[in-house]
Amino acid sequence: MSLIEVDVTGGVATVRLNAPESMNALGVPMGREFDDAMADLWDNGDVRVLIITGTGRAFSAGGDVRAFYDNRENPTGVMREILDVLHAAVTKIIDAPFPTIAAINGVVAGAGMGVAMATDLAVAVDSAVFTMAYTGIGVSPDGSSTYFLPRYVGARRAMELILTNRVLSANEALEMGLVNEVVAEDEFDDAVQALARKLARGPTLAYVHARKLVAASFGSTPQDQMNAEAAAIMAAASTQDLYEGVSGFIEKRRPNFSGA
Repeated sequence: MSLIEVDVTGGVATVRLNAPESMNALGVPMGREFDDAMADLWDNGDVRVLIITGTGRAFSAGGDVRAFYDNRENPTGVMREILDVLHAAVTKIIDAPFPTIAAINGVVAGAGMGVAMATDLAVAVDSAVFTMAYTGIGVSPDGSSTYFLPRYVGARRAMELILTNRVLSANEALEMGLVNEVVAEDEFDDAVQALARKLARGPTLAYVHARKLVAASFGSTPQDQMNAEAAAIMAAASTQDLYEGVSGFIEKRRPNFSGA
């Protein structure tokens, strides 16, 4: 059984973490498959949006604590391997040439939080629960968590979640800004697919430029940010999507974006 399942249909790619017996713990084998899957999707010109989700009752319960236990006398080697593959995969999510969605189908903890927060948008089932978990086993966070968490919830709340490992309900995660939407279980798959299809019909390059602008804004001055905005808009001047977008606006019709 593959630890990562990939499907591409109608411009929507779905990457499913597929080790339900471990609650989709991100160990070295899964991390390698995850990174390989992301690399393949980067090279797939048919992909317009990516969904990341999990099999079973968890999105991902975090890193492979069993591997740490089995190597507890000298965990350095296995920790390094897990970090290398996890961070490679997360980097590809952050820099993906298409928008990304975390479809949080259940428990999300530890490294799973990093993966979920690295996406552009997040939709959670109403039964999902969230916890940072790292300090519970005596380590600090990884997987981009300390970059994204304070940006979403603020530095003081981020420290609370990291130090106390407070468990959040889906609605609490929504109130804090960790997810964009909470959906009932019987509506969850349809809601995620509807959002993905909407993004797949959109101007992909504009979405990617917008992501980069928002990320850069936290370390930018207003003037620097306006310069970056101008450069991004000018980069769109030669795209088919700009031509189609302005044509659709003037002609009072829905634009048919190609993502190019």
